[in-house]
Amino acid sequence: MIYSTIVSQLLQVFLNYLTMTDIQYYKIKEMKNDITIKNKILYIIKCIKYKIIIFYAFSFLVFLFYWYTIGCFCKVYENTQKIFIIDSISSFSLGLVYPFALYFLPTGLRFCALKAKEKKSLKFIYWLSDVIPFF
Repeated sequence: MIYSTIVSQLLQVFLNYLTMTDIQYYKIKEMKNDITIKNKILYIIKCIKYKIIIFYAFSFLVFLFYWYTIGCFCKVYENTQKIFIIDSISSFSLGLVYPFALYFLPTGLRFCALKAKEKKSLKFIYWLSDVIPFF
């Protein structure tokens, strides 16, 4: 379950990279209407379209791979289907609980860093609270 959680988190980071287009939208909002900037805006929109297309294609391929793997596994090992379902449910539960721990830790670190503003040594703790949610 630990390996599957690590692999799924790595896939999630990749998929989040593909779907996070808000930075490009903010860049477009900051630009003023001009002929030269119009080409830049069209280029940014083209990049966003490619990212979204890659996201859907990659997600579809991953779903097909998982569907095929699970189907083959359950057909070959018919006696382990009950264990497979129990493991799947426990892995799903871990996936639901994991984000709470992932975001509770940075919140606590940030709270401690902001509570003691006068201490310069706590800047690292604040920086760490910004980095942890990325994973």
